[in-house]
Amino acid sequence: MNQASATIIASSTAGDTVVASAARISTTQGSALEIYEKSREKENNAALIEKVVGSGHTSTLEHQFFTVAFDNVSVCTEEFVIEFRLGSYTVKSRRYVDYTDAGFYIPPMPEKLVPDYRKQMQSLFDAYAKLLEYGIPKEDARYVLPYCFRSNFYCTMNARELLYMITVMCTGRGSYYPELKALGESLKEQIRAYFPNLPELTEKRYHTGSAENAGRYQPEEKFGKVPAPEAAAAETILRSVPDGEDAANLLTEAQNANWMLSSDPDGYYEYTDLIGGERPRELELIHAQFEIRNLSLAAVTHLVRHRVQTVLVPHVSQAVRTQTYVLPPTVRADEKALVLYMQTFADHAKALKKMLKAGLPAEAVQYYALAGNQVNVICDMNGRELLHFMKLRTCTRAQWEIRGCAVELLRQLRKQCPTVFRCFGPSCYVSGVCPEGRLSCGKSTEIKAQYADIHIPEL
Repeated sequence: MNQASATIIASSTAGDTVVASAARISTTQGSALEIYEKSREKENNAALIEKVVGSGHTSTLEHQFFTVAFDNVSVCTEEFVIEFRLGSYTVKSRRYVDYTDAGFYIPPMPEKLVPDYRKQMQSLFDAYAKLLEYGIPKEDARYVLPYCFRSNFYCTMNARELLYMITVMCTGRGSYYPELKALGESLKEQIRAYFPNLPELTEKRYHTGSAENAGRYQPEEKFGKVPAPEAAAAETILRSVPDGEDAANLLTEAQNANWMLSSDPDGYYEYTDLIGGERPRELELIHAQFEIRNLSLAAVTHLVRHRVQTVLVPHVSQAVRTQTYVLPPTVRADEKALVLYMQTFADHAKALKKMLKAGLPAEAVQYYALAGNQVNVICDMNGRELLHFMKLRTCTRAQWEIRGCAVELLRQLRKQCPTVFRCFGPSCYVSGVCPEGRLSCGKSTEIKAQYADIHIPEL
């Protein structure tokens, strides 16, 4: 099996000089370029950076960026890293790439358990390959893949966020998982080449090793009973949203107060004009809170890519605990695939019970989650992010599970607040133009008609 690694493969040019310049500019005479040129000649840049950061002025670190290649890590690590919102991520797709030979991570465990672990995980990859052979699309076959399968992705962060993530991996909630801790320690040593003493300063600042955090994030030693797996459908529940007229009035007043000019000199700038505008900041004044129950771990990845939101996702081990799973229509429609699919989940639960009884470590349980296992997720988005979310996730090219949730959420939003959310929908409906190019579904006229109906008919 390939060794997991996290490697800094790029950093911004003259990064430490820029950070030192930022540390000086607040208290030094001269223009921005003059201070930068002087900083290039200074030999005490590192000491200055440490002094400023030690005083709590960590924003200066945000002027340097790093790109990290996460190579053959488990998908559990991917889920953990993407929680850090101030980063950019590009991940190898599970919808389009064949993962038959991707391989899997083996966490520390008693040596006697390793053969059974290998055998069980390989059986899941065999089931995945068989589903592909039956004609099941990759995006649906992936639901039987275990969360120890290898993931590859790029991550770009500023130095402040990267140092924070490293600290959490090494001494915070990530430190309970050997894979995360090892990757964090590796990154810590790599970043010392740029900032020798900042990892320790960051650890002191964030106090991540406190007893309170330890008790909150430590894996439970006693896992409890493993229930029989069962299929469940996702359910979207709108928890709160402003009243329709209140939201419309708020947006109109905000635009007028912000001196948004109407094309009609005697008229007001209507809130509906916001939707197609290039800077719909007023939409950020309204919020919607919603819950998606029984959302697969695979679909969660599509949800958390939207970074301008508050999203609460349970730990992966919770999906192992509940043992519900998604049943895709393509599998349901194929008798052979259906039998194999359901049997795979049933057999996997039995294998987990056996391993728990034999002494599987608590921190290794997460790797027994399958991509099709489900969790309940709570989100809060402002109107601007909701507009972006709907343009992408109600599109016919969106992953079917997250699309179904997005469409149902939009129906509920329109029912509660029709004056605003009647303008929301896929890109072709909102802007009149499909951005997908050659990958367009070619049905924009039909799609526009569907979303013009305030109730949105079944798609």
